[in-house]
Amino acid sequence: MKVTNSTVNNGIATLRSDALEKKGAGDVSTKKSAGNSSDRVELSANHAKIEHLTGVLAAMENTNSGKIESIKSRIADGTYNISGQAVAEKMLQSLGILKAGGDTNE
Repeated sequence: MKVTNSTVNNGIATLRSDALEKKGAGDVSTKKSAGNSSDRVELSANHAKIEHLTGVLAAMENTNSGKIESIKSRIADGTYNISGQAVAEKMLQSLGILKAGGDTNE
């Protein structure tokens, strides 16, 4: 499974909306005790989901770090060459305008 930023952002947005809905029901709350001046925090079941997404983000950073360092060193050496046409094709493919073979989706 390929995890992209949009996948992670959608997961975080879902968790945020779930938390806001449950806040009114009392699942996620911060309460101040009347007897003493200490704060009390209660975490909902979404804590496990947040921890999972945090782990996914950490894994993504480690996966790409080798590739990023390789590209940085090639840029510094002046040996990193990219094709402008290849970049444009990938952009058009990601927008669904161009198919992988170079044909347009019209």
